[in-house]
Formats: sequence, C-alpha cells, structure tokens
Amino acid sequence: MFSRTATTKYIKNTSAELERLKEALDRADSVLIGAGAGLSTSAGFTYSGERFEKYFGDFAAKYGFRDKQNLQM
Repeated sequence: MFSRTATTKYIKNTSAELERLKEALDRADSVLIGAGAGLSTSAGFTYSGERFEKYFGDFAAKYGFRDKQNLQM
C-alpha cells in the first residue's frame, strides 16, 4: 500500500541521529533486537505444526501445549 501524501515535510532531518546510531553500532560488541507481536507471523513463521513440534515438542508433551500461543506465560 502506498500513500499519496508526501511525508518528507513531516520528518525532521535525522542525519545527525543516524550518524550517532551508526557510531554506537560500530562500537557495540553485540546488538539485541526486541520485536513485538506479529513480527514472526509476518516473516512466515507458523504457530503450530512441524516447526513447533521440532522446537517445543518436549515442553508441549510435558505441559500439554498445542501451539506457541499457549506458551506465553
């Protein structure tokens, strides 16, 4: 989906902030990325089936879970 409204007039110049981010990433030993609900689904991961069984089968058998949505505690 595309917007016909130009957004550049609403976005301030962020080159200084981007340069600061680049420098911080260059200095970092590692980067931790947190993602919210829906990211794995949009990437094509399923919440049940073969992949679930592969990674969560033993846990599911022990506690009776059927899919990853039931794993949230």
